[in-house]
Amino acid sequence: MPNRIIKESICTSENLDGLSWPEEVFFYRLLVNCDDYGRFDARASILRARLFPLRSDAVTEKQIEARLQSLVAHNLVGIYESEGQKYLQVLTWEKHQQVRARRSKYPEPDENGMQMIADVCNSPRNPIQSNPNPYPNPNERKLSEYFESFWKCYPRRKSKGKAESTFFKINPDEQILATMLSAIERAKKSDGWIKDSGQFIPYPATWLNARGWEDEIEDRNNGHKPSKVIDDRPVEGWVENG
Repeated sequence: MPNRIIKESICTSENLDGLSWPEEVFFYRLLVNCDDYGRFDARASILRARLFPLRSDAVTEKQIEARLQSLVAHNLVGIYESEGQKYLQVLTWEKHQQVRARRSKYPEPDENGMQMIADVCNSPRNPIQSNPNPYPNPNERKLSEYFESFWKCYPRRKSKGKAESTFFKINPDEQILATMLSAIERAKKSDGWIKDSGQFIPYPATWLNARGWEDEIEDRNNGHKPSKVIDDRPVEGWVENG
């Protein structure tokens, strides 16, 4: 695979500036895997294997799909279909990269024969055009933001993929998230989480599966036990994670 060109203009690009750090890393890794025409397989499983071969245990296909859709939303990538197969095209590729190959490894986007996968509008559009909504599920963006708040707060950041999957199954609203964060802050001060340098702090997925935010935690300073908040919504597919 030829080397790719990254210009200093990336530092002032409004499109790139709108991405999160994981999304920007995803974009750069995508650049060095695309063919000479800026095209690549758009299947999440393929992207995960090619872009993150050493971190496949930490990056989920759901995260790959969300990051790809974010690139579409920021006019960096277009997704199209050919004979039932999804492909992607890096936009403005020819302005920044050198084309050496005579032909692309992947089908060419054709306005008459292809339709943007992300296109939810019935009006005619260019097949390489962005979708204003990077998340197919309107609630997914909010859940992703909630999870990042949880992840930053939790003191033992291990097995992020499992934690995120469990968090999405719980599907907490804003009130439950606030209860979670408050419970974590209290637990950080408890003997169980402090002793032995935090050795006994459960993994995030384990804590979520056990509904740890409902535990009664004794305050180390005054022995006060906070009230227990109950959320009796069922969580499907609970599996103990470690």
